[in-house]
Amino acid sequence: MRRIVVGVALLLLLSPSSASAERYREVTRRLGQGVSLTSIVAPKGPWRIKVLTVDLARESRLDVVLSNNRLPGLERTSSMARRTGALAAINGDYARPDGRPVYAFADDGRLMQSPPPQFGGNFAFDEPESQTHFGRRPLSSSVMVPSTGQELTLSRFNRGIPSMQEIAGYSPVGGDVARPPRFSCAVRLSPLGPPARGAGSDHAIPTVVTAQRCSAGRMQRRGGIVLATPLWGSRAAELMSLEEAEEVTFTWSFRDWPGIRDAIGGNPVLVRDGAIFVGRGTGSFFYRHPRTGVGATADGRVLLVTVDGRRPGRSVGMTPLGFARLFKSLGARWAFNLDGGGSTTMFVRGEIVNRPSDGRERPVSSALVILPGEGGGTFAKAPELATHQERALRSIAADPASAPPEPGPR
Repeated sequence: MRRIVVGVALLLLLSPSSASAERYREVTRRLGQGVSLTSIVAPKGPWRIKVLTVDLARESRLDVVLSNNRLPGLERTSSMARRTGALAAINGDYARPDGRPVYAFADDGRLMQSPPPQFGGNFAFDEPESQTHFGRRPLSSSVMVPSTGQELTLSRFNRGIPSMQEIAGYSPVGGDVARPPRFSCAVRLSPLGPPARGAGSDHAIPTVVTAQRCSAGRMQRRGGIVLATPLWGSRAAELMSLEEAEEVTFTWSFRDWPGIRDAIGGNPVLVRDGAIFVGRGTGSFFYRHPRTGVGATADGRVLLVTVDGRRPGRSVGMTPLGFARLFKSLGARWAFNLDGGGSTTMFVRGEIVNRPSDGRERPVSSALVILPGEGGGTFAKAPELATHQERALRSIAADPASAPPEPGPR
C-alpha cells in the first residue's frame, strides 16, 4: 500500500496538467540484490530523473570513495566506480579549490579528514548499515593511553596547522596538502591492526608510538599517524608524555551517531524527519540546476537520485526546494544534497546513465557507490588520474550548484 501511495504522490508532483503534453514515463529495472534503477521522464519540468534504490536489508552495500585515495585531487565518478568494482555510483561531496572534499570524510572506519569549523554536514552510516544519519554533528578524535587512562584530544585531522592550543593529526591520505608542520613537537603512531568498533560510539585503531621529538623539521608519516603541536604551544608537554614503544589507541566518532563507518559531506539537508527542511533561499545556488542527492525511507531503503539540468526542452534542473519535494514524493524521511551542477553524474553497470551538463563527465572529489554484496568490489584497479585538473577546478569554481550555500543545516 505504501508503494502505491508513493507512486501516486510522485505522479501528482511530476505529471503535466495539460492532457496534450508529453506523457509522464517511469521505467524500473533490477540491477542486483536489493538494488534497482528507476528512470523518469517528467514533462512538467521538463525533468530527466534517475533513482537508484538500495534495500539495506539485502546483500548489496554502500561505500564511499575518495578521489585518487588521497588528498587532494579530482577523479571521475566512473573511475571510482570501476576501480572499486561498484554496481553503481553517484558523485559525492563538493570540492575545495585544491580538489579535496569540503566536509568530513571517513571510509571503512578510517577518518580521512575532519570537518571545517563552519557550516556543512554529512551523510553517514554504520558498520552493519542498520542506521543512516543526515546533517551536522560534532566530530571528535583523540588518542587513548590504556596503561594510564590518559586521553589526548585532537582539534583537527588532515586539515591545516594546529594553533598554539591544539594538537592536530596527519595520516598518509593527507598527501602534500595536509603535511605535519615544521617547528613542532610530534609523535608518530604506527598501526598495529585495522580499524574496529571501540567502546561506545568510537571507531578505534590500535597503534604504537614509534617516534617522538621536538624539532624544526617535519616528522614523516611513514605509513602512520603523526600528532603535532607547535614547539612553544601549551600542549607540547602533554604530547611529549607519550613514550616510544608505548601502545595507544587512536579513536574518532560523531556525537550521537554510534559506530559510524563511512561518512561523505554535502549541504543542505533537504528533508528532515519527514518534513521539507530547505527553503527557497537567495543566490544562484537556489536557481534550477542539475542536482545529486541521497535520501532514506522509513522502511530501510536508501535513495541515490540525480536530476539533469541546463538542457531546455529536455531537463531544466531543480531548485533545492523542488529537489526536496521530489525526495519526499519518493518516500524519503530524510534527504541530503550533494555536489551538483556539472558534477551531477550517475554511473550504472559500466556506463553513465544521465547527461552531465558540461557535455562530458566532470572529475569530482568523491563518490558514493553501491557494491554488489558482501565483500563487494574488487579494488583491483588504480585510480584513473583525471586530465586537465585545472580546467575541472575552474569549472567547479564557476558553477553555482557546486558551491555549498550558507548557512548549513540547523
